Amino acid sequence: MINLKVEKRNAVGGLSAKKAIADKNVPGIVYGGGKDPQPIMVQNNELIKIVSNESVFNTLVELEIGSDKETVVIKEIQKHPSKNLFTHIDLQRIAEGSRVNVVVPVVLMNQEKCFGVKIEGGVINHVLKEVDVLADPNNIPESIEVDMEKIKSKEKVRLSSLPANESYDFSGTLKNQDPVLVSVLTARGGSLGLEGEDSEDDSEDSSGESTTDNEASEENSSDSAQEKSE
Repeated sequence: MINLKVEKRNAVGGLSAKKAIADKNVPGIVYGGGKDPQPIMVQNNELIKIVSNESVFNTLVELEIGSDKETVVIKEIQKHPSKNLFTHIDLQRIAEGSRVNVVVPVVLMNQEKCFGVKIEGGVINHVLKEVDVLADPNNIPESIEVDMEKIKSKEKVRLSSLPANESYDFSGTLKNQDPVLVSVLTARGGSLGLEGEDSEDDSEDSSGESTTDNEASEENSSDSAQEKSE
């Protein structure tokens, strides 16, 4: 659990937020848990310390507001586009007995053993780098792992392919979408491309791994279009 000390913020609005940022303080809000939203302010340096933690968005935070303590998760942190300053932070209270919605990374295991790469000469296309999960606050997963060892060329690993886990689940909306998490691109006439796509892949490398945000979008969007046409 991460510890974070904050102060209550009485003045709200654009001018007060700008003054806080100028003083190297970060305005924010704590909401949820059946309580009224509480405007807060945290020192920029304190926020820099916890943001250095790679799993900051799927780690519980013990929030100290004066003499009060609350358990929260960080939902969003906004940063200045050109300065090493944060401009706003959103924190959500953890209601007792309820699950929390957090974002966790999708980690690919055994990439070097992937059948579609090692035997068939394909390239890994990591479509979704992170995914929303519903988890017990005390059992938030550090990551969602996908074993790539037996994945073949042209094969897609969807959300529904993941083994069931009692400590976390996915929203009904995400389950219905059943997005592609990762696929293996196949060689076509000396180039590499998505199955069913006419566009070529320009970003493969010698390690057998390929990832771009545009490809990620194309993989799921083109897949959805194909399903609709069927």
